[in-house]
Amino acid sequence: MSQIASFAKHAVQPIKKAFHYLFAYDPDRLAIMPDELSENLQHLQEAMLNRSYALITLNDGSWKVGKITKRLSASRFVFRDADSKIFYLLTINDVLTVELP
Repeated sequence: MSQIASFAKHAVQPIKKAFHYLFAYDPDRLAIMPDELSENLQHLQEAMLNRSYALITLNDGSWKVGKITKRLSASRFVFRDADSKIFYLLTINDVLTVELP
């Protein structure tokens, strides 16, 4: 009976991992008022087309002010920091909020 129990335990573990990967949430990424992905994408596109500055809050809590200089793909942008003139590659999933002036 113990061999069957150990087999069942090892068989269920990958299913649990897949379930947590698909349906569990990360409490560190939660915010009180998160923006929708489509809204962030719209604001990034608008900032790029108008060549205006944007305040971008990232998932780790840091924020950056700068301009979107180029769109690399449907979800990746090149962001130029206003202070240090450094270029960043932003993925839409890493952006929590985007605010325009």
